[in-house]
Amino acid sequence: MIEWLGGILADGPFPPRRAAWYRAVLIGCIVLSTAIVVVDTVPDDVWGAARWAIRMAENVTLAVLALDYLLRMVQAWHRRGEDQSGWSALSAYLTSPFGIFDFLAVVPFVLGEMFNLPRDGETVFGILRFVKLARYSPALETLGSVVLNELRPLMASLFIMLILGISASTLLYFVERGVNPGFASIPHAMWWAIVTLATVGYGDVVPITGLGRTLGGCVAVLGLCMFALPASILASGFAEEMRRQNFVSTWHLVAKVPFFARLQASQIAEIAALLKVYRAVKGEVLMREGDTGESMYFIVNGQVEVRGKAGTFILKNGDFFGEIALIERCPRTATVRSLTRCQMLILDARDFHRFVGHDAGLLEVIWETARKRMKQAGVELNERPKVDA
Repeated sequence: MIEWLGGILADGPFPPRRAAWYRAVLIGCIVLSTAIVVVDTVPDDVWGAARWAIRMAENVTLAVLALDYLLRMVQAWHRRGEDQSGWSALSAYLTSPFGIFDFLAVVPFVLGEMFNLPRDGETVFGILRFVKLARYSPALETLGSVVLNELRPLMASLFIMLILGISASTLLYFVERGVNPGFASIPHAMWWAIVTLATVGYGDVVPITGLGRTLGGCVAVLGLCMFALPASILASGFAEEMRRQNFVSTWHLVAKVPFFARLQASQIAEIAALLKVYRAVKGEVLMREGDTGESMYFIVNGQVEVRGKAGTFILKNGDFFGEIALIERCPRTATVRSLTRCQMLILDARDFHRFVGHDAGLLEVIWETARKRMKQAGVELNERPKVDA
């Protein structure tokens, strides 16, 4: 039961099929219930005679989300470690960000129905329910990591913007206070400074003197420069975080392939920088016989079918294919099709020759595997090639 539950609630880019279906139903319920809450704020009765059906759909989605919350609590209880009790494991889930949003998505609605609370509360928590999608959105998780990593430079840029806003408000206050009621005080002038520095420019408060307009133009230009500062910090942080995540992800995938088990950490780091992650759908043709061989594939998980001169056979986790065309520098000798969803690592021809040139043992293993496959078809490969470093 617990094993089945773990499969249903599995996360990650390649969940089991039952988890993918469960995830699709859950996402549909979240989107539908949020849409109902949003449209329900329209003053007129937009539902008309269909209101009972809408309420029924809302109750069904609420029941699904409540069931999801209960299942995750059961899963958290049974995930306790050797040095962790069930209560502490459950408490860790309930106080985690995902646990809190799961709670807010269900419990306030139940309490609202039980105690007849104002519907404004249901509206607020109904919008918050949409945040449950963050569990399936790596982008939001990446954003949080970037903000935390770049917190100090972001705070520094915010401090500079604060100083600039106060300075601009003070200057325009002294210049405009006698002739412009919009600048009667520094707090009044701060509204103008904020909308000007933010490049919004509502136009409800504007300087009218020559000096005030000159200073206002300078502040507007400074606003463009100042908002480019945090934007550039976040952009560079995103790029760095994506590079780090891709490298770490590829590192773990490389470590899962038995072919690379003999590599040292420095070699894994080198090959991880060369490999590209690829995800294939079921039935996808990965290569065709006679095509130009430009890359070699390592299977991390999934199964593929190989049809060629060596016959028809199945490759699975840890196997590789496409090596013959690279070693012999000849067209593809087989057609390869994915039997399931597959996660693979791709090494193109140039990087292949460069990498195996540093390790004769790797080339020996690849060449021996290719020789055995072709021998099954009665085809002999040439002598083991020499690969330039």
